[in-house]
Amino acid sequence: MAQNQPIFQIKPEEHFAQIPVSIERDSTTLINSNRKPNHWPTILLSTICVIIGQSIAKLLENFYYDKINRSEYNEHRQNDGVWTQALLQTVGFPLLLLPFIILTAKKHNQPSSDQFHYKSLAVIYICIGIVMSVQGRLSAMGKLEIPFGIFTLIYTTQLFFTPIFARFVNKIKFNRWVVISLVLAIVTGALTLSSSFGGEPDEAELNYARGSLAALFAGVCFSLLLCNIQNVFDSYIFKRTESTTRKPSFSSVFEVIIFSSLVATLISMVGLLIAGEQHDLKREMNGFPKGKGSYVMAMVGQAVSWQIYWVGTVGLVFSVSSVLSNVISVVTWPIVSVLVVIFFNYMDDELDVFKGVALITALLSAAAYFFRLHKENRNSAY
Repeated sequence: MAQNQPIFQIKPEEHFAQIPVSIERDSTTLINSNRKPNHWPTILLSTICVIIGQSIAKLLENFYYDKINRSEYNEHRQNDGVWTQALLQTVGFPLLLLPFIILTAKKHNQPSSDQFHYKSLAVIYICIGIVMSVQGRLSAMGKLEIPFGIFTLIYTTQLFFTPIFARFVNKIKFNRWVVISLVLAIVTGALTLSSSFGGEPDEAELNYARGSLAALFAGVCFSLLLCNIQNVFDSYIFKRTESTTRKPSFSSVFEVIIFSSLVATLISMVGLLIAGEQHDLKREMNGFPKGKGSYVMAMVGQAVSWQIYWVGTVGLVFSVSSVLSNVISVVTWPIVSVLVVIFFNYMDDELDVFKGVALITALLSAAAYFFRLHKENRNSAY
């Protein structure tokens, strides 16, 4: 019996070592062998961050445009504030420094990675930061050029580009549950066409060609951004732990956001200064109907909310894939749409059948993807 005991101990370890390899090859969501199979707490927390962050950021954005009487702007000031809105999406990254330092300090004694990886990551973070700033600028401009319903329809095309990029860049395979989730998410995005936006242009300000292109390329940039972030995790950050016994830490999420946002913030600040928007900020703050304090709180609130959103978005890429991250981001739109109806009294904006069906399809889309994750994690337990 004593001689057979070592054999009994080795066999389960060999069987367990083969499971992650099989999952990585066949998985739709690309659960890497270095990722924990039971990662539901991280997924749920990241999903909540996406919903809360995006909802609050969008509400404050509507509040900002509503109170500055955006509809009264003339054509020469139509695109005022687009660099400011792009800046607000990334400028709050210093808030993540403290949790990043705390989580990084716990693994301080672990062996460092190859210097080549650091040089490669520096270049990649610069590229991601450029894409982030461009995406933010195009998105802000598109909403001021065309009706918000049309912008939403075009911007939903990101759900076509993300699977394409994920398939060829990240080598992700798809099954029926993920396809169903994507289809339902596309329907959800399309059904939010009846949503209202505080900065929507009037008829004299409409520029369909420029606004449509801005919305389209903003969607492409967002898809490319998510897939590049996943490529950073899979090709660099996760490989740093292959020679160690530790698992990838959530600190890598903060790492990606901080360094990429630093680059994006610098670019947006330069664009803001060149466009002279710093003078518009002073004028708007002095003339804000609710007072300077409310103006500052609205801007700071957007910056903080966007960071919560980015933690959730990148966290979902870290935990699962760029595809799920994009799905959760889009299925949050109906929630924002309903909240806008509740908190703002825009003309012809009400809780119609489109918003109701969008909420249902959003729930089904998320449920389809989470069901796939449940099956995947259950299979990995055996």
